[in-house]
Amino acid sequence: MKELREILRRAEQIDDGEAVLATLVDVKGSGYRLPGARMLIDRDGNSLGTLSGGCLEADIVERVKHVLESGEPSLVTYDTTVNENSVFGLGMGCRGVSRVLLEPLRNNPALEFIAHCIDRRERGVMSTLIERQDGGELLHDARFFFTESGELPPPKSQTAAELNEFFENVSWDAKSAMREKRSYCKSYPTTMGRLEFFHEVIDRRTALMIFGAGRDAVPLAELAAELGWHVSLIDHRPARASKDLFPTVDRFIVSRPEDLPTDGFAENGSAAVLMNHNLNMDREILSRLIRSNARYIAVLGPKDRAEKMLAEISEAGPEVTEDQLEKIYAPAGLDIGAPTPSTIALSIVAEIQAVFAGREGGFLRNRQGSIYDR
Repeated sequence: MKELREILRRAEQIDDGEAVLATLVDVKGSGYRLPGARMLIDRDGNSLGTLSGGCLEADIVERVKHVLESGEPSLVTYDTTVNENSVFGLGMGCRGVSRVLLEPLRNNPALEFIAHCIDRRERGVMSTLIERQDGGELLHDARFFFTESGELPPPKSQTAAELNEFFENVSWDAKSAMREKRSYCKSYPTTMGRLEFFHEVIDRRTALMIFGAGRDAVPLAELAAELGWHVSLIDHRPARASKDLFPTVDRFIVSRPEDLPTDGFAENGSAAVLMNHNLNMDREILSRLIRSNARYIAVLGPKDRAEKMLAEISEAGPEVTEDQLEKIYAPAGLDIGAPTPSTIALSIVAEIQAVFAGREGGFLRNRQGSIYDR
């Protein structure tokens, strides 16, 4: 997410639009990145972002001039399944087929829609025409947009008319991609021949709420920000909850736990970390967090401390349910032997990533099958 936000910022700085947006739309076999990975390359060959481990980028940069001159999108296929040295003699060491969509930045609505989703912190899907069997040109406006709120911004040109005949099927698959949080390509038979669309999920920024502005919260906030997460810091001390001490935090809430408004607690699907180092404060916050829509709740400190708080919360009523207990991670973090604030922050962030990805956080060498569940 951080990389994508940097691409958005860089795109705004290119006044003449003389740049190319490269998007990885499909990967079969081995691949370093997932579909949706992006690069922005200007006319001078300066680039931001990556689509692979460095294997494809040089060739992509070479193709920029042609795309800018033609003003038309282009789909490029890189196939190393037959010979791992097939891309310019580079020993890539992995075999797979990658397809990359190259598009001029000028008059391209893709980044505008992505920015819309990021700013609103709303999941969306962008369905882009990437290939047509009839040999017709790919067009900037051959896209449909969908958001969680049900908003369907209409296509902006005459292309909409010729695509209307299968809009219902495209929208069905786009919404399916949104539910599954999985980007994929799909072909559709039409009177014009087979058309293939890339249904790309634009996910929300991971929202992290840190309760407690102690010194050990600094590396946690910094690491989460480095990953592009939206970080909120909640503390009752104005002198601590400040940009001077936490320059990477997006939002500050200065309040005692009992005075926190309802909207000061976790939004749907967010992560929360309790690190006040004050039993009464943490208990008050935990009693409200477990009944919120938070997906992950971490409590610093030993397990018996968290168990004591939960017992007291249940005694005060209503009793904590099994489903609520499933959201609680105490002690916080993965077991990596973390002895310092920075390594503890690393273990917590890694645990959040694992939980949100539906993984156990173990060694990849013990995993059976694809790393990415492809």
